[in-house]
Amino acid sequence: MHAKEMASKVLQDIYKNLDEYCKDLIRTDLVDVEFKGFYMRTLDKEKIFIRDLEDYEHLPDVEVENRKYKLKRVNLKHVDDGLMIIHLSSRKAKEYEFEVDSAYEVVYPTSDVTYEHRERILKWMELDDEDLDKLISEFDARVEDLLSGILVNSKIKKEVLVYVDVFMDLEKIKNYIESDEERIILWLHPMYLFSGDEVLKGIITYELSRYDKNLLEIYYKDVIEYCKEYKKLCNKNLKVLEKIKNIAIERNDTKSIEIIKEIQE
Repeated sequence: MHAKEMASKVLQDIYKNLDEYCKDLIRTDLVDVEFKGFYMRTLDKEKIFIRDLEDYEHLPDVEVENRKYKLKRVNLKHVDDGLMIIHLSSRKAKEYEFEVDSAYEVVYPTSDVTYEHRERILKWMELDDEDLDKLISEFDARVEDLLSGILVNSKIKKEVLVYVDVFMDLEKIKNYIESDEERIILWLHPMYLFSGDEVLKGIITYELSRYDKNLLEIYYKDVIEYCKEYKKLCNKNLKVLEKIKNIAIERNDTKSIEIIKEIQE
């Protein structure tokens, strides 16, 4: 088999076995890919190393021995610097083979950013200006409808406005409230642009509950949905979950109690 042909097979098999997050990084050209342990031997036993995709493009036109490759590990520790490192091992074989090692792992950066959070960061980074404007316009319309419904059952007398703050640090998910005598402005983190209506309703209820505690009693199920999503994004539980649990217990809402237990696990 020729070197380029075998290398193409290895690259295709690596890609097929990556998770969706790693595939997205490669598809969107957000990382340079570096290989460790990726090499072939010519029929004269000379090693040909492929350390990156540029090496692949400049492979010599030679015959190489068949090998069995194993995908050992994907290192994303340096993904914020635009680098993905893929580790392989191989040995001589009668014909080309590829498998994923039983100890295969994806090593993520040592930060609190979860898989779901990184997926949303990728979605955000894929948006061009036109797509972002459209998404924000749709988001504003959704939020306005949800807010109107919530305020009907609220004692809040001030004007309430909800916006998404596109300038927030993407890796630190936090919402902010500004308040004066006339209005309350809630600034939502851009990762919530990709959230469903129940979650957004839960966020608005949660944030406004500091001005009207009764909102938690009315929309506690939506707040549960927000807590569930917050756990997926931040791998933490909001303190309000205990209050919501007590509300669910008082109402003998066994389904909500079960969902809360799952979130708290």
